[in-house]
Amino acid sequence: MRPPRNKPSNCGRPYGGWPQPVGFSVMEVTLLVAVLGVLAMVAVTMLGKQPMVVRETKLTADIVALNNCIALYLADGGDRDKLAAVTAPQVVIDRLKSARAQTEWRQHTGASSGRLVDTRLRARVTTSVPQDGAKRARWNQQSLRFELTSAPGIAVTEFYLDEALTNLNPGPDSNRKLSVVRYNANSGWVWQPSATNNLVYTAAGSVSGNGTTIPFDPNEAVSTTPDPGTDPGTGPGGGGTGGGTTDPVGPTAPTRLPRPAISPSGGTFAFASFPTSVTINAGGAPGGSESKLQFRRNGGAWTDYTGTAITLQPADLIEARNLALNTTAYTNSNTAQARFYRLISNFTGTSSGTWGNATGGSNLLVDVQNGPQTSTFRHGNTRLDLGNGEFLDAGTENVLSFTRKPFDSITPNVWFTLGEMTMLNGTTFYDSEAGSVTLSVNLNISSPAQSAVVHINLGLVSTENTSDRLASADIVQLLNPSTDFTVTIDGVTYRLELSWATLDPGAGVVQNNQFLIYEGASAQAELRARFRSNY
Repeated sequence: MRPPRNKPSNCGRPYGGWPQPVGFSVMEVTLLVAVLGVLAMVAVTMLGKQPMVVRETKLTADIVALNNCIALYLADGGDRDKLAAVTAPQVVIDRLKSARAQTEWRQHTGASSGRLVDTRLRARVTTSVPQDGAKRARWNQQSLRFELTSAPGIAVTEFYLDEALTNLNPGPDSNRKLSVVRYNANSGWVWQPSATNNLVYTAAGSVSGNGTTIPFDPNEAVSTTPDPGTDPGTGPGGGGTGGGTTDPVGPTAPTRLPRPAISPSGGTFAFASFPTSVTINAGGAPGGSESKLQFRRNGGAWTDYTGTAITLQPADLIEARNLALNTTAYTNSNTAQARFYRLISNFTGTSSGTWGNATGGSNLLVDVQNGPQTSTFRHGNTRLDLGNGEFLDAGTENVLSFTRKPFDSITPNVWFTLGEMTMLNGTTFYDSEAGSVTLSVNLNISSPAQSAVVHINLGLVSTENTSDRLASADIVQLLNPSTDFTVTIDGVTYRLELSWATLDPGAGVVQNNQFLIYEGASAQAELRARFRSNY
Protein backbone atom coordinates (compact mmCIF):
# COMPACT_ATOMS: atom_id res chain seq x y z
CA MET A 1 0.00 0.00 0.00
CA ARG A 2 1.53 3.32 -1.04
CA PRO A 3 1.45 6.13 1.58
CA PRO A 4 -0.79 9.18 0.97
CA ARG A 5 0.96 11.90 -0.96
CA ASN A 6 0.04 14.82 1.28
CA LYS A 7 0.44 13.12 4.63
CA PRO A 8 2.44 15.37 6.96
CA SER A 9 5.84 14.22 8.18
CA ASN A 10 6.29 12.68 11.62
CA CYS A 11 9.98 13.67 11.96
CA GLY A 12 10.84 14.30 15.56
CA ARG A 13 8.07 12.03 16.81
CA PRO A 14 8.81 8.62 18.37
CA TYR A 15 6.38 6.70 16.30
CA GLY A 16 4.27 6.92 13.27
CA GLY A 17 4.61 8.52 9.87
CA TRP A 18 6.71 7.73 6.78
CA PRO A 19 10.47 8.62 6.83
CA GLN A 20 11.88 10.99 4.12
CA PRO A 21 14.58 9.45 1.78
CA VAL A 22 18.24 10.36 2.66
CA GLY A 23 20.99 10.72 -0.19
CA PHE A 24 24.14 12.61 -1.42
CA SER A 25 24.06 16.15 -2.61
CA VAL A 26 25.48 17.15 -6.02
CA MET A 27 28.50 18.71 -4.29
CA GLU A 28 29.25 15.49 -2.36
CA VAL A 29 29.04 13.36 -5.51
CA THR A 30 31.38 15.75 -7.33
CA LEU A 31 33.94 15.61 -4.53
CA LEU A 32 33.73 11.81 -4.41
CA VAL A 33 34.39 11.51 -8.16
CA ALA A 34 37.35 13.90 -7.90
CA VAL A 35 38.94 11.92 -5.02
CA LEU A 36 38.52 8.61 -6.87
CA GLY A 37 40.12 10.15 -9.97
CA VAL A 38 43.16 11.32 -8.01
CA LEU A 39 43.57 7.88 -6.39
CA ALA A 40 43.31 6.17 -9.79
CA MET A 41 45.92 8.53 -11.28
CA VAL A 42 48.34 7.84 -8.40
CA ALA A 43 47.83 4.08 -8.76
CA VAL A 44 48.45 4.18 -12.53
CA THR A 45 51.55 6.33 -12.04
CA MET A 46 53.02 3.98 -9.43
CA LEU A 47 52.31 0.90 -11.53
CA GLY A 48 53.78 2.59 -14.59
CA LYS A 49 57.03 3.41 -12.80
CA GLN A 50 57.50 -0.04 -11.32
CA PRO A 51 59.33 -1.54 -14.37
CA MET A 52 61.69 1.47 -14.46
CA VAL A 53 62.56 0.94 -10.77
CA VAL A 54 63.20 -2.75 -11.41
CA ARG A 55 65.47 -1.94 -14.38
CA GLU A 56 67.45 0.60 -12.38
CA THR A 57 67.85 -1.82 -9.48
CA LYS A 58 69.24 -4.50 -11.82
CA LEU A 59 71.48 -1.97 -13.55
CA THR A 60 72.87 -0.80 -10.20
CA ALA A 61 73.69 -4.39 -9.18
CA ASP A 62 75.38 -5.01 -12.54
CA ILE A 63 77.47 -1.84 -12.15
CA VAL A 64 78.69 -2.92 -8.70
CA ALA A 65 79.72 -6.35 -10.05
CA LEU A 66 81.48 -4.87 -13.10
CA ASN A 67 83.35 -2.28 -11.02
CA ASN A 68 84.66 -5.08 -8.78
CA CYS A 69 85.87 -6.92 -11.90
CA ILE A 70 87.57 -3.77 -13.18
CA ALA A 71 89.40 -3.37 -9.86
CA LEU A 72 90.64 -6.99 -10.15
CA TYR A 73 91.69 -6.37 -13.76
CA LEU A 74 93.78 -3.33 -12.81
CA ALA A 75 95.29 -5.15 -9.82
CA ASP A 76 96.30 -7.96 -12.16
CA GLY A 77 98.36 -5.69 -14.41
CA GLY A 78 95.64 -4.22 -16.62
CA ASP A 79 96.94 -1.13 -18.42
CA ARG A 80 95.33 1.83 -16.64
CA ASP A 81 96.25 4.36 -19.35
CA LYS A 82 94.81 2.24 -22.16
CA LEU A 83 91.63 1.60 -20.17
CA ALA A 84 91.29 5.33 -19.54
CA ALA A 85 91.42 5.93 -23.30
CA VAL A 86 88.38 3.69 -23.89
CA THR A 87 85.06 5.46 -24.52
CA ALA A 88 82.84 2.54 -25.52
CA PRO A 89 81.32 0.52 -22.62
CA GLN A 90 81.42 -2.70 -24.66
CA VAL A 91 85.20 -2.38 -25.15
CA VAL A 92 85.62 -2.23 -21.35
CA ILE A 93 83.57 -5.43 -20.99
CA ASP A 94 85.56 -7.17 -23.75
CA ARG A 95 88.81 -6.36 -21.90
CA LEU A 96 87.44 -8.31 -18.92
CA LYS A 97 86.69 -11.33 -21.13
CA SER A 98 90.33 -11.84 -22.20
CA ALA A 99 92.92 -13.85 -20.30
CA ARG A 100 96.68 -13.59 -20.14
CA ALA A 101 98.62 -15.22 -22.95
CA GLN A 102 99.51 -18.79 -22.08
CA THR A 103 103.20 -17.96 -22.48
CA GLU A 104 102.93 -15.63 -19.46
CA TRP A 105 101.32 -18.09 -17.06
CA ARG A 106 104.62 -19.44 -15.79
CA GLN A 107 105.91 -15.96 -14.93
CA HIS A 108 102.67 -14.57 -13.54
CA THR A 109 102.41 -14.04 -9.78
CA GLY A 110 99.12 -12.12 -9.53
CA ALA A 111 95.91 -13.17 -7.82
CA SER A 112 93.99 -13.70 -11.07
CA SER A 113 95.09 -14.37 -14.64
CA GLY A 114 91.89 -15.56 -16.36
CA ARG A 115 88.87 -13.81 -17.76
CA LEU A 116 86.63 -12.04 -15.27
CA VAL A 117 83.21 -12.01 -16.99
CA ASP A 118 81.09 -14.31 -19.15
CA THR A 119 81.96 -14.13 -22.86
CA ARG A 120 78.24 -13.68 -23.61
CA LEU A 121 78.05 -10.37 -21.71
CA ARG A 122 76.92 -7.46 -23.91
CA ALA A 123 76.04 -3.82 -23.27
CA ARG A 124 72.92 -2.36 -24.89
CA VAL A 125 74.09 1.14 -25.78
CA THR A 126 71.96 4.18 -26.60
CA THR A 127 72.84 7.83 -27.13
CA SER A 128 69.66 9.43 -25.76
CA VAL A 129 67.84 9.30 -22.43
CA PRO A 130 64.94 6.74 -22.38
CA GLN A 131 61.49 8.28 -22.67
CA ASP A 132 60.49 7.06 -19.20
CA GLY A 133 63.46 8.92 -17.67
CA ALA A 134 65.25 5.76 -16.46
CA LYS A 135 68.91 6.16 -15.58
CA ARG A 136 71.67 4.49 -17.62
CA ALA A 137 75.23 3.30 -16.96
CA ARG A 138 78.01 5.61 -18.11
CA TRP A 139 81.71 4.68 -18.40
CA ASN A 140 83.77 7.28 -16.48
CA GLN A 141 87.24 7.48 -18.06
CA GLN A 142 88.63 9.46 -15.11
CA SER A 143 87.57 7.15 -12.27
CA LEU A 144 87.68 3.99 -14.47
CA ARG A 145 84.27 2.92 -13.18
CA PHE A 146 80.71 2.57 -14.42
CA GLU A 147 78.21 4.96 -12.81
CA LEU A 148 74.51 5.82 -13.10
CA THR A 149 73.63 8.89 -15.15
CA SER A 150 70.57 10.78 -16.38
CA ALA A 151 72.56 12.78 -18.94
CA PRO A 152 72.36 12.24 -22.72
CA GLY A 153 75.23 10.74 -24.71
CA ILE A 154 76.59 7.20 -25.13
CA ALA A 155 75.51 5.06 -22.16
CA VAL A 156 74.18 1.57 -21.35
CA THR A 157 70.49 0.90 -20.76
CA GLU A 158 71.13 -2.71 -19.68
CA PHE A 159 73.76 -5.45 -19.51
CA TYR A 160 72.57 -8.78 -20.90
CA LEU A 161 73.81 -12.20 -22.05
CA ASP A 162 73.94 -12.72 -25.82
CA GLU A 163 73.77 -16.44 -26.59
CA ALA A 164 75.35 -15.77 -29.99
CA LEU A 165 78.63 -15.12 -28.13
CA THR A 166 78.61 -18.48 -26.31
CA ASN A 167 81.58 -19.83 -28.28
CA LEU A 168 83.42 -16.51 -28.53
CA ASN A 169 87.18 -16.78 -28.00
CA PRO A 170 88.38 -13.31 -26.93
CA GLY A 171 92.03 -14.34 -27.35
CA PRO A 172 94.91 -13.33 -25.08
CA ASP A 173 94.91 -9.96 -23.39
CA SER A 174 97.68 -7.74 -24.77
CA ASN A 175 96.78 -4.93 -22.34
CA ARG A 176 97.99 -6.65 -19.14
CA LYS A 177 101.51 -5.96 -17.97
CA LEU A 178 103.86 -8.71 -16.79
CA SER A 179 104.73 -8.86 -13.14
CA VAL A 180 108.01 -7.15 -12.22
CA VAL A 181 109.11 -10.38 -10.53
CA ARG A 182 109.72 -13.55 -12.52
CA TYR A 183 110.80 -17.05 -11.61
CA ASN A 184 114.46 -17.78 -12.18
CA ALA A 185 115.01 -20.43 -14.85
CA ASN A 186 118.49 -21.25 -13.49
CA SER A 187 119.61 -22.69 -10.19
CA GLY A 188 120.07 -20.48 -7.18
CA TRP A 189 117.56 -17.84 -6.14
CA VAL A 190 113.87 -18.42 -6.88
CA TRP A 191 113.24 -15.03 -8.52
CA GLN A 192 115.05 -12.96 -11.07
CA PRO A 193 114.39 -9.47 -12.48
CA SER A 194 112.02 -9.14 -15.43
CA ALA A 195 112.81 -7.75 -18.85
CA THR A 196 111.50 -4.36 -17.70
CA ASN A 197 113.87 -4.31 -14.73
CA ASN A 198 116.96 -6.00 -16.14
CA LEU A 199 119.51 -5.47 -13.39
CA VAL A 200 123.09 -6.70 -13.56
CA TYR A 201 123.94 -8.68 -10.43
CA THR A 202 127.41 -8.16 -8.96
CA ALA A 203 129.08 -9.21 -5.77
CA ALA A 204 128.46 -7.12 -2.66
CA GLY A 205 130.65 -4.02 -2.74
CA SER A 206 131.78 -4.63 -6.32
CA VAL A 207 131.86 -1.83 -8.87
CA SER A 208 132.28 -4.03 -11.95
CA GLY A 209 129.58 -4.52 -14.57
CA ASN A 210 127.23 -1.96 -16.07
CA GLY A 211 124.22 -2.42 -13.83
CA THR A 212 123.08 -1.76 -10.32
CA THR A 213 125.09 -3.22 -7.45
CA ILE A 214 123.01 -5.86 -5.67
CA PRO A 215 124.16 -7.49 -2.43
CA PHE A 216 123.50 -11.00 -3.72
CA ASP A 217 123.90 -13.11 -6.85
CA PRO A 218 120.78 -15.09 -7.90
CA ASN A 219 122.94 -17.87 -9.35
CA GLU A 220 125.40 -18.08 -6.49
CA ALA A 221 125.69 -21.44 -4.72
CA VAL A 222 125.31 -21.68 -0.96
CA SER A 223 128.67 -21.05 0.73
CA THR A 224 130.18 -23.88 2.78
CA THR A 225 133.04 -21.76 4.21
CA PRO A 226 132.34 -20.61 7.78
CA ASP A 227 132.62 -16.90 8.51
CA PRO A 228 136.05 -15.97 9.90
CA GLY A 229 135.81 -15.20 13.62
CA THR A 230 137.95 -13.90 16.41
CA ASP A 231 138.78 -15.50 19.74
CA PRO A 232 138.28 -13.08 22.63
CA GLY A 233 141.31 -14.70 24.22
CA THR A 234 141.92 -14.64 27.91
CA GLY A 235 140.52 -11.54 29.46
CA PRO A 236 142.06 -9.41 32.16
CA GLY A 237 140.43 -11.42 34.92
CA GLY A 238 140.97 -14.95 36.18
CA GLY A 239 144.74 -14.71 36.15
CA GLY A 240 144.94 -13.99 32.39
CA THR A 241 147.44 -11.75 30.69
CA GLY A 242 144.93 -8.92 30.50
CA GLY A 243 145.41 -8.05 26.81
CA GLY A 244 143.73 -11.09 25.24
CA THR A 245 144.81 -12.82 22.00
CA THR A 246 143.24 -12.89 18.50
CA ASP A 247 143.22 -15.84 16.04
CA PRO A 248 144.67 -15.23 12.58
CA VAL A 249 142.20 -14.00 9.90
CA GLY A 250 140.73 -16.85 7.77
CA PRO A 251 141.47 -17.35 4.07
CA THR A 252 140.22 -14.69 1.58
CA ALA A 253 137.12 -15.74 -0.39
CA PRO A 254 137.58 -16.10 -4.16
CA THR A 255 136.60 -13.09 -6.28
CA ARG A 256 133.86 -13.47 -8.86
CA LEU A 257 135.06 -12.77 -12.36
CA PRO A 258 133.38 -9.86 -14.21
CA ARG A 259 130.61 -10.70 -16.62
CA PRO A 260 131.50 -10.61 -20.34
CA ALA A 261 129.91 -8.15 -22.77
CA ILE A 262 128.20 -9.20 -26.04
CA SER A 263 128.29 -6.68 -28.90
CA PRO A 264 125.89 -5.71 -30.34
CA SER A 265 123.38 -6.35 -27.55
CA GLY A 266 120.33 -8.47 -28.29
CA GLY A 267 116.92 -7.22 -29.38
CA THR A 268 114.57 -7.03 -32.35
CA PHE A 269 115.93 -5.68 -35.62
CA ALA A 270 114.40 -4.64 -38.92
CA PHE A 271 115.07 -7.08 -41.72
CA ALA A 272 117.78 -4.94 -43.33
CA SER A 273 119.37 -4.00 -39.99
CA PHE A 274 119.77 -7.51 -38.57
CA PRO A 275 123.43 -7.99 -37.48
CA THR A 276 125.35 -10.69 -39.31
CA SER A 277 127.66 -11.47 -36.37
CA VAL A 278 128.55 -10.62 -32.77
CA THR A 279 131.76 -10.33 -30.79
CA ILE A 280 132.44 -10.95 -27.09
CA ASN A 281 134.60 -8.99 -24.68
CA ALA A 282 135.91 -10.52 -21.45
CA GLY A 283 134.99 -7.37 -19.51
CA GLY A 284 138.40 -7.00 -17.86
CA ALA A 285 138.79 -10.59 -16.65
CA PRO A 286 142.44 -11.77 -16.35
CA GLY A 287 143.50 -14.18 -19.04
CA GLY A 288 146.30 -16.72 -19.23
CA SER A 289 146.17 -19.28 -16.42
CA GLU A 290 143.60 -17.27 -14.40
CA SER A 291 140.45 -17.56 -16.60
CA LYS A 292 139.23 -18.04 -20.14
CA LEU A 293 136.30 -16.64 -22.12
CA GLN A 294 133.65 -19.09 -23.40
CA PHE A 295 130.37 -18.89 -25.34
CA ARG A 296 127.53 -21.13 -26.48
CA ARG A 297 124.71 -20.84 -28.98
CA ASN A 298 121.06 -21.78 -28.23
CA GLY A 299 121.91 -23.78 -25.11
CA GLY A 300 124.57 -25.97 -26.78
CA ALA A 301 128.00 -26.92 -25.45
CA TRP A 302 130.35 -24.25 -24.10
CA THR A 303 133.15 -23.35 -26.54
CA ASP A 304 136.32 -21.33 -25.98
CA TYR A 305 136.08 -17.92 -27.65
CA THR A 306 139.08 -17.20 -29.86
CA GLY A 307 138.18 -13.66 -30.89
CA THR A 308 136.55 -14.56 -34.19
CA ALA A 309 133.12 -13.00 -34.81
CA ILE A 310 130.20 -15.38 -34.26
CA THR A 311 127.80 -15.65 -37.23
CA LEU A 312 124.16 -14.99 -36.31
CA GLN A 313 120.89 -16.54 -37.43
CA PRO A 314 117.44 -15.09 -36.57
CA ALA A 315 116.22 -16.01 -33.05
CA ASP A 316 119.74 -17.10 -31.95
CA LEU A 317 120.50 -17.00 -28.22
CA ILE A 318 124.17 -16.24 -27.50
CA GLU A 319 125.53 -16.76 -23.97
CA ALA A 320 129.01 -15.92 -22.66
CA ARG A 321 130.93 -16.46 -19.41
CA ASN A 322 134.39 -16.11 -17.92
CA LEU A 323 135.46 -19.54 -16.63
CA ALA A 324 137.77 -19.51 -13.60
CA LEU A 325 140.98 -21.56 -14.04
CA ASN A 326 142.56 -20.41 -10.79
CA THR A 327 139.68 -21.47 -8.53
CA THR A 328 141.55 -20.40 -5.40
CA ALA A 329 141.47 -16.76 -6.48
CA TYR A 330 138.36 -16.62 -8.69
CA THR A 331 134.90 -18.05 -9.28
CA ASN A 332 133.02 -18.17 -12.57
CA SER A 333 131.38 -14.98 -13.75
CA ASN A 334 127.66 -14.44 -14.18
CA THR A 335 126.42 -15.50 -17.60
CA ALA A 336 125.77 -12.78 -20.16
CA GLN A 337 123.10 -13.53 -22.75
CA ALA A 338 121.54 -11.86 -25.77
CA ARG A 339 118.84 -13.06 -28.18
CA PHE A 340 118.55 -11.64 -31.68
CA TYR A 341 115.18 -11.40 -33.44
CA ARG A 342 114.68 -10.33 -37.06
CA LEU A 343 111.43 -8.86 -38.33
CA ILE A 344 110.19 -10.11 -41.66
CA SER A 345 110.87 -7.75 -44.57
CA ASN A 346 107.22 -7.30 -45.58
CA PHE A 347 103.79 -8.86 -46.07
CA THR A 348 102.13 -9.10 -49.51
CA GLY A 349 98.74 -10.59 -50.29
CA THR A 350 95.03 -10.21 -51.02
CA SER A 351 91.75 -10.79 -49.20
CA SER A 352 88.03 -11.30 -49.79
CA GLY A 353 85.12 -10.99 -47.39
CA THR A 354 81.84 -12.81 -46.74
CA TRP A 355 79.04 -11.81 -44.33
CA GLY A 356 77.34 -14.24 -41.96
CA ASN A 357 76.18 -15.11 -38.41
CA ALA A 358 73.88 -12.10 -38.09
CA THR A 359 71.91 -11.76 -34.83
CA GLY A 360 69.31 -9.20 -33.87
CA GLY A 361 65.74 -8.47 -32.83
CA SER A 362 62.69 -10.71 -32.89
CA ASN A 363 61.80 -9.51 -36.41
CA LEU A 364 65.33 -9.59 -37.83
CA LEU A 365 65.39 -9.12 -41.61
CA VAL A 366 68.67 -9.48 -43.53
CA ASP A 367 69.84 -9.70 -47.13
CA VAL A 368 73.39 -10.90 -47.94
CA GLN A 369 75.19 -10.68 -51.28
CA ASN A 370 78.76 -12.05 -51.18
CA GLY A 371 81.02 -11.42 -54.15
CA PRO A 372 84.73 -11.88 -55.01
CA GLN A 373 85.44 -8.13 -54.93
CA THR A 374 82.59 -6.60 -52.90
CA SER A 375 80.24 -8.17 -50.35
CA THR A 376 77.08 -6.41 -49.08
CA PHE A 377 74.98 -6.92 -45.95
CA ARG A 378 71.54 -5.26 -45.63
CA HIS A 379 69.37 -5.45 -42.52
CA GLY A 380 66.09 -4.02 -41.25
CA ASN A 381 62.46 -3.70 -42.41
CA THR A 382 61.76 -0.36 -44.12
CA ARG A 383 57.95 -0.81 -44.35
CA LEU A 384 55.66 0.69 -41.71
CA ASP A 385 52.17 -0.88 -41.48
CA LEU A 386 49.54 1.89 -41.53
CA GLY A 387 46.62 -0.55 -41.26
CA ASN A 388 43.90 -1.51 -43.71
CA GLY A 389 46.52 -3.05 -45.99
CA GLU A 390 48.43 0.22 -46.43
CA PHE A 391 52.18 0.56 -45.87
CA LEU A 392 54.65 3.41 -45.71
CA ASP A 393 58.02 2.42 -47.16
CA ALA A 394 61.01 4.44 -45.92
CA GLY A 395 62.91 2.93 -48.80
CA THR A 396 66.38 2.68 -47.24
CA GLU A 397 67.56 -0.11 -44.94
CA ASN A 398 70.86 -0.25 -43.06
CA VAL A 399 73.72 -1.33 -45.34
CA LEU A 400 77.30 -2.54 -44.80
CA SER A 401 79.42 -3.11 -47.91
CA PHE A 402 83.03 -4.39 -47.81
CA THR A 403 85.37 -3.97 -50.80
CA ARG A 404 88.69 -5.77 -50.55
CA LYS A 405 92.05 -4.08 -51.21
CA PRO A 406 95.28 -5.93 -52.07
CA PHE A 407 98.33 -5.11 -49.94
CA ASP A 408 101.93 -5.11 -51.13
CA SER A 409 105.24 -4.87 -49.24
CA ILE A 410 103.65 -4.02 -45.89
CA THR A 411 106.20 -3.48 -43.12
CA PRO A 412 105.42 -5.14 -39.75
CA ASN A 413 103.72 -2.90 -37.14
CA VAL A 414 102.57 -0.42 -39.84
CA TRP A 415 98.88 0.22 -40.61
CA PHE A 416 97.60 -0.53 -44.13
CA THR A 417 94.19 -0.69 -45.85
CA LEU A 418 92.69 -4.18 -45.71
CA GLY A 419 89.48 -2.98 -47.38
CA GLU A 420 86.99 -0.15 -47.66
CA MET A 421 83.65 -0.20 -45.86
CA THR A 422 80.56 1.69 -47.02
CA MET A 423 77.98 2.09 -44.23
CA LEU A 424 74.48 3.48 -44.77
CA ASN A 425 72.31 4.60 -41.84
CA GLY A 426 68.76 3.83 -42.99
CA THR A 427 65.28 3.94 -41.46
CA THR A 428 63.80 0.65 -40.21
CA PHE A 429 60.91 -0.53 -38.02
CA TYR A 430 59.67 -3.36 -35.77
CA ASP A 431 62.96 -4.39 -34.11
CA SER A 432 64.15 -5.80 -37.42
CA GLU A 433 67.75 -4.53 -37.33
CA ALA A 434 70.81 -6.71 -36.74
CA GLY A 435 72.69 -6.31 -33.46
CA SER A 436 75.85 -8.08 -34.62
CA VAL A 437 77.32 -9.68 -37.73
CA THR A 438 80.59 -11.40 -38.66
CA LEU A 439 82.75 -10.44 -41.64
CA SER A 440 84.90 -13.47 -42.49
CA VAL A 441 87.97 -12.35 -44.44
CA ASN A 442 89.84 -14.95 -46.50
CA LEU A 443 93.45 -13.83 -46.12
CA ASN A 444 95.85 -15.06 -48.84
CA ILE A 445 99.43 -13.95 -48.14
CA SER A 446 101.93 -14.68 -50.89
CA SER A 447 104.96 -13.40 -48.99
CA PRO A 448 105.44 -15.16 -46.68
CA ALA A 449 103.15 -17.93 -47.91
CA GLN A 450 100.23 -18.07 -45.46
CA SER A 451 96.46 -18.43 -45.75
CA ALA A 452 93.72 -18.21 -43.13
CA VAL A 453 90.18 -17.03 -42.47
CA VAL A 454 89.99 -14.04 -40.10
CA HIS A 455 86.62 -13.60 -38.37
CA ILE A 456 85.89 -9.91 -37.72
CA ASN A 457 83.02 -9.53 -35.23
CA LEU A 458 81.04 -6.30 -35.61
CA GLY A 459 78.53 -4.90 -33.12
CA LEU A 460 75.70 -2.85 -34.65
CA VAL A 461 73.76 -0.24 -32.68
CA SER A 462 70.71 1.43 -34.24
CA THR A 463 69.92 4.59 -32.30
CA GLU A 464 66.72 6.60 -31.97
CA ASN A 465 66.47 9.58 -34.33
CA THR A 466 66.63 12.95 -32.56
CA SER A 467 67.65 16.51 -33.39
CA ASP A 468 71.16 15.70 -32.12
CA ARG A 469 73.11 14.54 -35.17
CA LEU A 470 75.82 12.71 -33.22
CA ALA A 471 73.36 11.15 -30.77
CA SER A 472 71.30 9.84 -33.71
CA ALA A 473 74.33 8.25 -35.40
CA ASP A 474 74.27 4.48 -35.80
CA ILE A 475 77.35 2.63 -34.54
CA VAL A 476 79.48 -0.10 -36.12
CA GLN A 477 81.92 -1.41 -33.52
CA LEU A 478 84.96 -3.67 -33.88
CA LEU A 479 84.41 -6.25 -31.13
CA ASN A 480 87.73 -8.04 -31.70
CA PRO A 481 90.25 -5.43 -32.88
CA SER A 482 92.99 -7.92 -31.96
CA THR A 483 92.05 -10.88 -34.15
CA ASP A 484 92.85 -14.57 -33.72
CA PHE A 485 95.13 -14.66 -36.79
CA THR A 486 98.83 -15.14 -35.92
CA VAL A 487 101.89 -16.27 -37.84
CA THR A 488 105.33 -17.04 -36.38
CA ILE A 489 108.46 -16.44 -38.47
CA ASP A 490 112.06 -16.64 -37.20
CA GLY A 491 110.83 -16.81 -33.60
CA VAL A 492 108.69 -13.65 -33.91
CA THR A 493 104.88 -13.94 -33.73
CA TYR A 494 102.74 -11.48 -35.69
CA ARG A 495 99.07 -10.87 -34.87
CA LEU A 496 96.62 -9.14 -37.20
CA GLU A 497 95.06 -6.06 -35.54
CA LEU A 498 92.24 -3.86 -36.88
CA SER A 499 91.06 -0.24 -36.64
CA TRP A 500 88.85 2.33 -38.39
CA ALA A 501 89.82 5.44 -40.39
CA THR A 502 87.14 7.71 -41.83
CA LEU A 503 87.22 8.68 -45.51
CA ASP A 504 84.31 11.14 -45.25
CA PRO A 505 84.25 13.18 -42.00
CA GLY A 506 81.01 14.82 -43.06
CA ALA A 507 79.15 11.49 -43.00
CA GLY A 508 80.81 9.60 -40.15
CA VAL A 509 83.34 9.85 -37.35
CA VAL A 510 85.68 7.39 -35.59
CA GLN A 511 85.72 7.00 -31.79
CA ASN A 512 88.32 4.37 -30.84
CA ASN A 513 86.95 1.04 -32.15
CA GLN A 514 83.57 2.55 -33.06
CA PHE A 515 82.51 4.09 -36.35
CA LEU A 516 79.51 6.45 -36.07
CA ILE A 517 77.36 7.04 -39.19
CA TYR A 518 75.13 10.10 -39.16
CA GLU A 519 71.40 9.59 -39.70
CA GLY A 520 70.52 9.19 -43.38
CA ALA A 521 74.18 9.37 -44.43
CA SER A 522 76.28 6.92 -46.42
CA ALA A 523 79.75 6.96 -44.86
CA GLN A 524 82.97 5.46 -46.17
CA ALA A 525 85.78 4.23 -43.96
CA GLU A 526 89.00 2.28 -44.20
CA LEU A 527 89.14 -1.05 -42.42
CA ARG A 528 92.80 -0.84 -41.51
CA ALA A 529 95.06 -3.66 -40.36
CA ARG A 530 98.61 -4.23 -39.21
CA PHE A 531 100.78 -7.27 -38.48
CA ARG A 532 101.96 -6.48 -34.97
CA SER A 533 105.02 -8.31 -33.67
CA ASN A 534 105.32 -9.58 -30.11
CA TYR A 535 108.92 -8.29 -29.83
